Amino acid sequence: MKKGVLISIALLLIAGAALFVWQYTMDPRGRAVAGEIDGAALVLRGKALRAPDSSPEQTIAAANGSLGLTVLPNQPPPTPAERGVRILISAEHAARINDRPVLVEVDYALPAVGAASGLAVSLQGIAPADWISQPLDQTGRAHFELPAQIAVDAIGLRALSNRPGASGAISISEIRILPGAEPQEAQAPAGSEAAGEPPP
Repeated sequence: MKKGVLISIALLLIAGAALFVWQYTMDPRGRAVAGEIDGAALVLRGKALRAPDSSPEQTIAAANGSLGLTVLPNQPPPTPAERGVRILISAEHAARINDRPVLVEVDYALPAVGAASGLAVSLQGIAPADWISQPLDQTGRAHFELPAQIAVDAIGLRALSNRPGASGAISISEIRILPGAEPQEAQAPAGSEAAGEPPP
C-alpha cells in the first residue's frame, strides 16, 4: 500500500475521532443538565442553557450564557402533544419537581425589532403537557404556575408571536423552578371501614 494512502487513512481516522470527542464532550445539545440548587429552587442558567433539545417550529441560539428562541411565522399555540424546545434535567434534580406543581420564573430580554409577544412553558414527562403562556413586556421576568407532571425529565419552552407572517424572538438568561407541596396519599377518615373499623 502506498505511503500516501496510509497517510490519508490515518488523517480520516484522526478526524473521525476528533468529531466523536466533540460530539460527546464539547457539544452538549440534547443532553441532561444538572442546573444549580438555590434554596428550594432549581436554577437553570449559563451552561445549563447551552443544552436545549430543539423543536421544528423554533430556531435556537445559545450565546453569552443565554438561550435565544425564535418562533417561525404563523405558528399556532402549542398543543399538549408538543414538546417545544426542551431543557433536559438530570434525574437527580428532576426528582425534586416530579409529580409536584411548580412556579417557574423566567428572566428574559427582548430584541428591539421582532420580539416575541409571549412565552409558553410546560413540564415535560410521560403525560400530555400542560402549556401555560404569559405575555411578554420590558419588565424582563415572567411567572408561570404549572400543574404537576409525571416522570418529569425536562422543561419545555415555546416563544409565541401574535403578528401574522412574523417570527418572534426572546433571549432567556435564567429559569428558576420552585416546587410546590408534595403530593399526599389520600387518608381514610377516622371511624371508616378503611381505618380498620367493621361496618355497622
